[in-house]
Amino acid sequence: MCPVGVRTSHSTYVLETGLARLWLILVGVNQYQDEQIPCLRYSAVDCQGLAEALNAATGGFPQKDVRIYHDFAHQQPRLENIRTSLKQVAAAAKSIDTVLFYFSGHGMLEPSTQEVVLCLQDTQKDNLIDTGLKLQELLQLLENCPAQQQILWLDACHSGSMTLFGARGETPIDPQLNPTQELVEILRQRAAKRKGFYALLSCDRSQQSWEFPQLKHGVFTYFLIRGLRGEAADSQGVIEADGLYRYVYHQTLAYIDKANQQLRLINQLKKSRGEDQIHSEYPSQTPKRIVEGIGEVILGIKPDNTVSTRHPRQALVIEGFPKSKSALALSKILNTAGGFEINYWNVSEKTPVSDVRKAIQKCLLSESFCESPSNANLLEEIPTVFLYLRGQIQETEQGEAVFILFDNVVINRSWLRKQLRRCRSQQIIILDCPLASDSCVSLRDWVEELQLGLDTQQCLITAAAPSSESQRFVSSLVETLNRVAQPFVLTIQQSGLTAAAWITQLQLELSGIDIQLYFWLFGSQGVIEVFPGKTLFSSDSSEQKAEDVDDLNSTVGIDYTQLRDLLKAGRWLEADRETTTLMLKIANKEEKRYLDLASLENFYCDDLCTIDKLWVKYSHGRFGFSVQKRIWESIRDTSGNDPVLALMIGNDNVAASQTCIDFANRVGWRLKDSWIDYSHLNVNDDAPSGQFPFFGFFEQVWRLKVLGVWEWHSAIATASWWRLCVTLFSRIQTCQK
Repeated sequence: MCPVGVRTSHSTYVLETGLARLWLILVGVNQYQDEQIPCLRYSAVDCQGLAEALNAATGGFPQKDVRIYHDFAHQQPRLENIRTSLKQVAAAAKSIDTVLFYFSGHGMLEPSTQEVVLCLQDTQKDNLIDTGLKLQELLQLLENCPAQQQILWLDACHSGSMTLFGARGETPIDPQLNPTQELVEILRQRAAKRKGFYALLSCDRSQQSWEFPQLKHGVFTYFLIRGLRGEAADSQGVIEADGLYRYVYHQTLAYIDKANQQLRLINQLKKSRGEDQIHSEYPSQTPKRIVEGIGEVILGIKPDNTVSTRHPRQALVIEGFPKSKSALALSKILNTAGGFEINYWNVSEKTPVSDVRKAIQKCLLSESFCESPSNANLLEEIPTVFLYLRGQIQETEQGEAVFILFDNVVINRSWLRKQLRRCRSQQIIILDCPLASDSCVSLRDWVEELQLGLDTQQCLITAAAPSSESQRFVSSLVETLNRVAQPFVLTIQQSGLTAAAWITQLQLELSGIDIQLYFWLFGSQGVIEVFPGKTLFSSDSSEQKAEDVDDLNSTVGIDYTQLRDLLKAGRWLEADRETTTLMLKIANKEEKRYLDLASLENFYCDDLCTIDKLWVKYSHGRFGFSVQKRIWESIRDTSGNDPVLALMIGNDNVAASQTCIDFANRVGWRLKDSWIDYSHLNVNDDAPSGQFPFFGFFEQVWRLKVLGVWEWHSAIATASWWRLCVTLFSRIQTCQK
């Protein structure tokens, strides 16, 4: 019997009752006998892990034939072994059976014929046709097989290892090792001829498949394994081919995107320190599905033994003085959305310092005392610890740096540094120092002293605030987390929140406020996540709904798919032009080409919010109307600083003009007292926050007058233009309520 309740379907029935047989042929090659073919690190491990995951998922299917060939297996991944196995399966399979063939290793193009060849252990590069498994031969062997459902998973376009320092392999890649274009075309032709054929490739055209050492797998197969172990199961526990594809597709893209978020922040730190070694971002890898006319394909049932007794996410929140209600709110959100096991302390005069130190040690060293999962079918999660300390920093008379949580509760910096170095988990450490006055310099010293170096997983965030803003930092922590957590359970796919993305949001949230923010981030072994990504699948969800989870709501029927796709691709200037076109269309100002106050005040909320959410989402909080609104709120002022000009045109006009200039300087629209030409806007990763969308839907008055010359007519024109901007900000605020 199946371990969970399953919907009634022919596919599950014939497999569960044993009427149909599931044939699995799994191949993984690490080491090649020919030194001309680069060796891989994780293809054999991919094959081994996938076999274990498939075995667990298909435990309820009595008729199953599994054939495994990899470097560590009894049967080696040699050409004759694979060819013989395929012929045996083709001869024995019945029409109601399902055949799945998986390959992880190098795929190459034969130079003279341009045929795609899967490289096996004994393949020779100079004689690919005779020593490798030709893709056409594989397809012909499957064609000879009567099984109506045939599944092909190929992780065959390897380029090598990725690290969390950037992509390796900057030397030119052998074109023979990138057969994705030919793979796609051949498999499309095969799918068009046979309805029961389902192919899944690790990457799309012009891409390559990457191994991530921190995952100990290729990224594509890593998420295949996780999906088969239950994460891709629908609400009734069924793991179906389409559901698994959607899971792998989203998770692969999300992982590389998270790695890029982290890399961008690391590069930002490097630039701030004057370092020249800036790492390039990771290239895209988009799993590709090729299928036509196939119905439901069941791959397995969610195993009933996927729950580990370990809890790899531990958090400790210690609140000293002054007390803050937000610290308790932080604890709750870390537990509900972050999946942390929480321990919350409110330190008082009766709290022994020894108990506080034990609590910190228990949190930081929790992984050292945990047993690894006894179940071999489980993928071990990366452990993460979150430590929040709210208190004051001081130096003793002996010159020792200490963190004071209460009068008698003192943590020495040297002691805390020792515990961090003993910690084996990813670290997110936050020091909140309200009531700080002249302690900013020493706080920077704390960040420098607590850094563990380049071979660790560590995020340090510290803030020093004056008494007038003593609650602002912890409130900002909660507010930025809430923005992600509130829609967390409402979407089918949620990518979570990385530490890098969180820091970026905090930088924006605290800009223009008298709070000193310092941070350090380095992750050489993996992506540090505050909220891990979650995937929720509905059994009756369509493919389009699962793959496109954006809310593209419009009151007037606007199609936002083009804008979404441009933003997804990071084509900021093209997306900005599309935004201008859509804004004018929504307001029915296409002929006039500019929006006025009346059209802004009555702009449809659904459409304004849709545009804003798309910009914020795909820029990871860097761009969007709401981002610009927060920048404006941090700099707006109602008093002008030019009394002579105020007498001529009024203080309100002077204040508006000066705020406009400050805003334009902040978001990168101006440089050295002049407006930047639109085509010269910064579209790189270090573009200022809020630079897009550019307000091209307003009439650009400074094109008529030189704004750098503060004449009265120029100031009035600028003030008039800025009031349009303020009206837009006010409208987005109204619409978001």
